[in-house]
Amino acid sequence: MPNQPLDLSHTEKPQQVQANMIAYMQIFAGLPGVHMHDTDDSFWIVSKDECPGNIILKTRWTNPGSIEQQIDDLLAQIGQYLDTIDWFVFPGDLPEDLGQRLEKRGMLGGPGGNWLWTDLTKHIDAPPVDGDFRIELIKDDAMMAEWVQATTQGFGMDLRYVYDAYARHGYGPDAFSLHYTGYLGDIPVTTGTLLDAGGCATIYDVSTLPDYRKQGFGSALMHYMMRVISDRGYQDTWIWSSDMAKSMYQSLGYVDVDFGLREHSWRKAASNG
Repeated sequence: MPNQPLDLSHTEKPQQVQANMIAYMQIFAGLPGVHMHDTDDSFWIVSKDECPGNIILKTRWTNPGSIEQQIDDLLAQIGQYLDTIDWFVFPGDLPEDLGQRLEKRGMLGGPGGNWLWTDLTKHIDAPPVDGDFRIELIKDDAMMAEWVQATTQGFGMDLRYVYDAYARHGYGPDAFSLHYTGYLGDIPVTTGTLLDAGGCATIYDVSTLPDYRKQGFGSALMHYMMRVISDRGYQDTWIWSSDMAKSMYQSLGYVDVDFGLREHSWRKAASNG
């Protein structure tokens, strides 16, 4: 029988995860093709491109008599831009029965991918890697342009607009979004982002160029960023993982975790909205 995920749903972690994900999405506000709704009672983002994504990340509706109408109105707004969206319901969202209400509309809920967590106070050896490998923090627009180009190749999708978002955000250790490139000699081979926001720090968008995979470069970059998170005073961290990368994260001490959030997928064709 597989191990059950570590249950952190009744801790402060779900609220931190939610705040961190919102902070990540806020970096892309105002870019062409990106529409964002960001208020005290709800947060959602839609974009014409695959990245940064289409997702509802917060709903805090307190008027019990208007919940169904608010659901209808929100989906009608989103339906002006696209036909499907993922709706993440966190433990702190309101009403408390929001997930059940969405399920009654045919929007079945699930864990929403691979959520992983690790204790940074436990020692993990750095993965072995070629001696010519080094890691650099992105410090200016020229380095960011190179980072975007390498990340584009790593993910196999057009991410040129990401440059505008990250360059606008700024660089250096005082920024809450930090970007790193791993070089083999002078060749950028792996990239990733560390986001310190919402009371936690996590890692996004780790990619390795196809010709340099399975050589430990992505693992080495991950281990380095985990140490940066630890040096910033955090005792743990989490990540939202693809199926392909999950085993790499597990080799670095990550375990399956349940933050209590559930993903509900809405499709316009199957909805009255």
